[in-house]
Amino acid sequence: MIRLMIVHLTPMKSVLSAEVEFEFYFCVLEKGYIILYLMDAKELYQADAAKEMGISRPTFATIIKNARQKITMMLITGASLKIVDEKDDLLVMIPSDSNKRIVNSTPEAKFLLIYHLQNSKIIKRGHLLNPAQKEKIRPGQVLPNLCSKHGINFFMSESIGIGLKSALLSKGVYSIIENEINEEKILRLSDEKG
Repeated sequence: MIRLMIVHLTPMKSVLSAEVEFEFYFCVLEKGYIILYLMDAKELYQADAAKEMGISRPTFATIIKNARQKITMMLITGASLKIVDEKDDLLVMIPSDSNKRIVNSTPEAKFLLIYHLQNSKIIKRGHLLNPAQKEKIRPGQVLPNLCSKHGINFFMSESIGIGLKSALLSKGVYSIIENEINEEKILRLSDEKG
């Protein structure tokens, strides 16, 4: 599943003279981001990656060219990268040692709380037993597939190792490290998307 996401660069102010300032920003659709991952991280050929994406090879070539140009300009201008989801319907997974509230939010916690956000409101809460804790395996081996299976957009935790973060990202799930997670911080995800 490809979610329509936009990658924005935080505006960078440049001064041409003492009085003239302008801002740079670039947008890349999530398809471009996924295509970069398939080509540059997984090292697939264009034809194979286009087939995996379900698009034609010429369309693939156009999207990757555009995405690479924008990423190159980002690197040249020194702007920072911010990923923003433009959906009004989000699923957020948060590990917790309680199935009722957020306690000890680490990937090894006993439960995985799932918050369904719609139009900047929490409309549903649920939980799963954390298979990483239950089966005594590393979170990076089980949580990314679980998130993908349930359509999770964000994984929020007090700590996330680089292996888990990379594995989540490979499934299109964005990880957020946040101290003292509460519902206000969860709702902020919905507010920051635009």
